[in-house]
Amino acid sequence: MAIQYSVNYTKAIETILWLINQKPDLDIYHIGKAIFYAEKYHLNKYARPIIGDVYQKGYYGPFPSTIRDIIQQKAKWLPPDQLQESIEAFKVVNKPYPTLIPKRLPNVDFFSGTDIECLKEALSVVGDLSFDELKKMTHEEESFLLAIENNQINYELLIDKNNPLKNEIIKEMHETNKYLCI
Repeated sequence: MAIQYSVNYTKAIETILWLINQKPDLDIYHIGKAIFYAEKYHLNKYARPIIGDVYQKGYYGPFPSTIRDIIQQKAKWLPPDQLQESIEAFKVVNKPYPTLIPKRLPNVDFFSGTDIECLKEALSVVGDLSFDELKKMTHEEESFLLAIENNQINYELLIDKNNPLKNEIIKEMHETNKYLCI
């Protein structure tokens, strides 16, 4: 059975806000990749994701689908309260790529210290890469290579094959994913 988590929409919005407050003019591509890597780092170190989004394999690499919906601020399946929350949190401008401008600071009470640690690490890795560099990097990820185009990426594939705790982490993920709303 594939591992799935219940996405915390408010924490997802706060994560977006945290990123765009840390690095102004961050475009939507870099936001999605920073969140992907933060989740991967957190899973490998602490056996749980930060947001618990559904990651899909797309032409431009892995992308968190709920984050995409929140950023677009139009998704029909986004709960109305969260849609309004995202509209009040940031605006999207095209210059020349869709970029998010924060309307407020993030509420850091939603984050653990380890969440912030992994978000910082991911932002330091992807924040200054060009689009092409970031696309190349994500296309070399094992989780991306093993996933089926336009399908969900299995969370188990985000655990590094050389992680000495890989089996224990996957076992814990299977035991807790049904009950964990991040």
